[in-house]
Amino acid sequence: MLSPSAKQQPAASNTRTTHRLLALVVAMALGTSAALWWTLRQAQDLAQPHQQNDLWYIASVHNELARVSLLARQLRAWEASAQDLVDRLDVLYSTLDTSGRGPRVSTQLREALPDTAQGLDGLRTQVERWSSQANANEPGSTAARRTQATATPTQALRVAEDITRQSDALLERLRQAVATVHLFSTQQTDQARQQLHQRFIVLSVVLSALLVGTTLLIARLVQDARAAKAASRQLAQTNRELEDRVARRTRKLEESRALLGFILDTSPSDVLLAEVESGRVHFINHRLTERLGLKTAPQTLFLPDLLHDPDTRQRFMQTLDQYGQVDAMEAQIGTHAPRWSSLSARLIDVEGQLAHLLWGFDISTHKALEAQLRELATRDALSGLLNRRAFMERSTALFDHCRRHGQPCTVLMIDIDHFKRINDRYGHQMGDTAIRACAEAIGQALREADLLGRLGGEEFAALLPHARADSAGQVAERIRGAIAQLGLASPAGHPVTFTISIGMAASERHHTGIEPLMADADAALYRAKAAGRNRVLTHEAAHPEL
Repeated sequence: MLSPSAKQQPAASNTRTTHRLLALVVAMALGTSAALWWTLRQAQDLAQPHQQNDLWYIASVHNELARVSLLARQLRAWEASAQDLVDRLDVLYSTLDTSGRGPRVSTQLREALPDTAQGLDGLRTQVERWSSQANANEPGSTAARRTQATATPTQALRVAEDITRQSDALLERLRQAVATVHLFSTQQTDQARQQLHQRFIVLSVVLSALLVGTTLLIARLVQDARAAKAASRQLAQTNRELEDRVARRTRKLEESRALLGFILDTSPSDVLLAEVESGRVHFINHRLTERLGLKTAPQTLFLPDLLHDPDTRQRFMQTLDQYGQVDAMEAQIGTHAPRWSSLSARLIDVEGQLAHLLWGFDISTHKALEAQLRELATRDALSGLLNRRAFMERSTALFDHCRRHGQPCTVLMIDIDHFKRINDRYGHQMGDTAIRACAEAIGQALREADLLGRLGGEEFAALLPHARADSAGQVAERIRGAIAQLGLASPAGHPVTFTISIGMAASERHHTGIEPLMADADAALYRAKAAGRNRVLTHEAAHPEL
């Protein structure tokens, strides 16, 4: 009979051979993944020919320039108006304009054909000069002249003559640029296809090697499986001998578990004892079973599944895994009707397995009282809206978020016109009714993402994130119209109508915080009231010189 050491030597040799084959297959799989990624990346570059975008862009510029040239000749023949030429120049400039959208010509093309890219930049400068000359000479930026100036026939004729003189040469250079870009794009595509073919050859070789390694590994695994089957027969006898010992020990454990279950089931707290890996429940008391909405105690339950909030779950489990215990952490347990509990947990050893011991106390009533107190501290009692302090805190955070991500936002300052007359004529109860009706109408006109608060008295403020002045102006007009159509009745039955004035300010670069933006909106509100009330006035309209 072979000695144990002699039996272990072939087994160790077989294990090493299997590990070597497994390592070979893994290496081949990694090589296949790398070759496939390499090939797919080249195929992706080939499937997205950026040069075609450049070709389309230059062709579009050529077509727009041809239209401008034709319109210039028509203007000289008095067959078109000066404003038509200005509009067509604006279209050509917008085609060439790259501000805020990155380079229209790809980086690769700029490096390969710098003359073509510089020619397009020069043409954009020339078109901007033509557009400026065709408009009346107004101070300010080019964008401002396009929106404020009007075309002058004399200047437009001079520009038309200049366009006629230069258009043929410019069109010829653009046609040459189209041909050059087309040739460059074709060469790049051919080169990419050749590289892709070479990479497919490499991928085929790597896949063949992977197939060979997998075949060898499967053969080795079959051999090991047969050896394992023989070893299992030898272990069967040993297992039968151990069953008697396990049965005796099991009876002792069941007696101990029954005693522990009686003690913990009568506890006023929630108690759970479950294995970490398998989730097997050693004990769960009746109180916790009811709180989870279960009719009977579950056979398996994982501790993370008890915690309702994902962030709390992650923090709880990290603390438990790192320190082996958690003490009095507030968390919600349950899924359908979660309730707040003060939870404590320990990592313990049960029958040779790592287990979670959890106990906790119901604090739902305490948390509900805290929520009521927070609501009272942030809400205006009359209108139900955010009070001034809560609005300033949340609007500051929302404004900073929009500014950090380069998103626009707009503030509306809203004030009820002649509110003192309502109080004086119909009483303060009617004034309170008007404030509540106004708050409800404004809230219905805003989006869920918008922020609305009552700053005090008859004054409201709204912050519209991701909204520019034009869209915010439409919302403001909708609010003004809704308030004007409110049909309220006084305690004596008399109809009560009132209007509002709205000052609006959109965020700009000089607005470093929410307070300057609200100050601009408040200034616009003051001017709206001075201009007759019942209107919407933007900060820009209040300061046309800006």
